[in-house]
Amino acid sequence: MKTNIKWAVVAMSLWVASCSTGYKHLKTSKETGFSVRNYQTFDLQYTFPEGADTLAPRFAESKQLATKMITGNMAGKGLVKSDNPELMVNLSVQLQEKTQTRATDFRTDGLPRYMGQRRYSWKSEEIEVGKYQEGTLILDVIDTKNDKLVWRSGVKGILPDNTAKAEAGLTAAINELMGKLQ
Repeated sequence: MKTNIKWAVVAMSLWVASCSTGYKHLKTSKETGFSVRNYQTFDLQYTFPEGADTLAPRFAESKQLATKMITGNMAGKGLVKSDNPELMVNLSVQLQEKTQTRATDFRTDGLPRYMGQRRYSWKSEEIEVGKYQEGTLILDVIDTKNDKLVWRSGVKGILPDNTAKAEAGLTAAINELMGKLQ
């Protein structure tokens, strides 16, 4: 009996770990009285930092995937893509290259050496361990008739090096963001 309970706990923890998204949701803001159902047309525009195509691996494919996901979700909400839209969906991406560091420790990085003088010391320092990219994706929905921001939400997270994981994360993030858009 106890073995079955242990296996059930292990299975549940693996399931929960596999369902974790790996990104953090940013605050969603919505204009009072806004509903997607009050609009019939939309269009997409993009705001990318200069050089984003060189920072992110497979940038063009990710942009295509995001466009496909947003267009599909908006069509599912009954909106049609148009050159003269009522709603403008702005996809904004920000990328930052960051450095992962760790503090040195005399237990792992060696003891201070005696130099024959009494004023020797050992200081902890930050050393570079690796580099990674952190990305922020923000979706803005703008009412073009009133030129007013009516909805905004976003996600922030570390971009995985694995292309399949990156595409799965992008798909999950956009689906979750678009699910909040009502």
